[in-house]
Amino acid sequence: MAIVMGSCIDVLNQDPVDRISDAVVWQSEEYIEGYVVDLYARLPIISFHAGFIKSTYEATGNVNDQNQWNFTTGGMSSTSESHGYWNYGYIRDINIFLEEIGDSPIFERTRDRLEGEVRAIRAMVYFEKQKRYGGVPLVDEVIDPFEEIPERFLVRSTEEQIADFIDQELERAIELLEENDTPKGRINRWTAYAVKARANLWAASIAKFGTVDGEVGIPAGRADEFYGKAAAAATAVIESGRYSLYDEFTDRKENYYNLFLDQSNSEVIFERVFDGVNIGHSFNNASPPTRFSDGHGAGVNPLLERLLMYENIDGSDDQPEFGPDHLYVDGSEPWANKDPRLHASVLFQGEEAWGTTIQSYEGLDPDPTPNPGAIISDHAVQYEGIETVGIDSRRYLAETNTSSGFYNRKYVHDTPLVSTNRDDTNWIEYRLGEMYLTLAEAEFELGNTGPAATALNATRERAGISLVDAGSIAQERVRLERLNELAQENHAWWDHRRWRNAIEYLNRTEPLSGLRTILHYETGQYYFLDLEAEVFTRHFRVEHYYHPITESRIENQPQLTQNPGY
Repeated sequence: MAIVMGSCIDVLNQDPVDRISDAVVWQSEEYIEGYVVDLYARLPIISFHAGFIKSTYEATGNVNDQNQWNFTTGGMSSTSESHGYWNYGYIRDINIFLEEIGDSPIFERTRDRLEGEVRAIRAMVYFEKQKRYGGVPLVDEVIDPFEEIPERFLVRSTEEQIADFIDQELERAIELLEENDTPKGRINRWTAYAVKARANLWAASIAKFGTVDGEVGIPAGRADEFYGKAAAAATAVIESGRYSLYDEFTDRKENYYNLFLDQSNSEVIFERVFDGVNIGHSFNNASPPTRFSDGHGAGVNPLLERLLMYENIDGSDDQPEFGPDHLYVDGSEPWANKDPRLHASVLFQGEEAWGTTIQSYEGLDPDPTPNPGAIISDHAVQYEGIETVGIDSRRYLAETNTSSGFYNRKYVHDTPLVSTNRDDTNWIEYRLGEMYLTLAEAEFELGNTGPAATALNATRERAGISLVDAGSIAQERVRLERLNELAQENHAWWDHRRWRNAIEYLNRTEPLSGLRTILHYETGQYYFLDLEAEVFTRHFRVEHYYHPITESRIENQPQLTQNPGY
């Protein structure tokens, strides 16, 4: 019996072979690095989520998609949220790291770097929470589930407190992080500055344009303080000399287009990395016309309202004219005087892509004089040997081709038929262009029009459009430049919320629009007719400036309070 009992004790004392103990993890640099890599993998970066691009006037889905979800229909309520981000399990894992790393015996410089990275990650996570909910419970240490939970972890901190915590975390991260270059998917000191610039610009906007109501809002008296912090952080990145605006092509359209595809890009501060094998996405499967997609295609269709927002190259304010009285040689000619970034982001009838010509016209007019009443629009019918609808039009494949008459070009490369989750294009989360725009907005709101104009002209000059000066810069121009430079990069929805003008831009009385491109047979040219690109109207209500603290969360934790309007 003694022999048997001794053997059992030996077995019970053995370490499990299917997992690594905590004691081992925090003694090993390799395991600690693995822990941090896992935290990176869970970062709340939206990246190639077409839903956010389609949440504003920027784009819609194909006919089969309908694009009717809580962000677009105004359906967000106390029981129905869209793209919420609570995830305190992730916060717990971050807090565990920050509590354990201080006692780890690994090389001090490595320990500091990793702590700086994880503090920046924690700031990014709380920023995503602030953007949605305003004030949230601020859990900055590991909670013991077997002991009574302190009251401060059960109730919501104010939005002001969350904004200050984010800024303080980033300040500490900046002290710990190194200045040297790192892989673009890892955080260095300049990444932390970039996050600090974005987060403080948000806090400043909430203070200036929002109101304080319970746990949401920031006192107006702090707006200039936060604008100053945003400007200083953006300046630190710009003046670091580590990054430069992408400028590899003389042609402004090609330059902007390749900015998002060039994997050795001098402008990128931080990106989500994809290899197309272990981690991939489907943006180049979902965006092209159906014949170039290994799926349904046309998942992101730019809208007319968005196209009209682009400025003219020369600073004039005239807009294209449509209807049968206005003939053009191809689908892009109406936009010939527009910002080259428009042409880099949108595909029109007659343009070259994937080694062929885009055919998105959806009708043929056989009358000698343009006559909409004579249009033939049937993919099974030819007129004088010419297809009456293009192969890439919604009339050819109504459920999967474009519902607006346009196709997205931004972030879409020329490789056809990319399989689902096999795209390896990286998502740029922070880039130098945004830092110039942040600096311009912060300086303008502080009343410094000269520095604001200088910063704003950085992206305008790169784009090849007219410049501004201290006398001509205005809030509208600052905001429009931001919307145009960062189009379809998941900024517009959030920007309109922090500027508190989402009611004006995201609430509609009529469906959003596209254009029907009609081939006039006699001239071989095209004219354009209005098109309702969606079958519903968009709605945005005042309470949607914040997400709800859903009823299920409140039921689970009764100390939580609801956001205004829900």
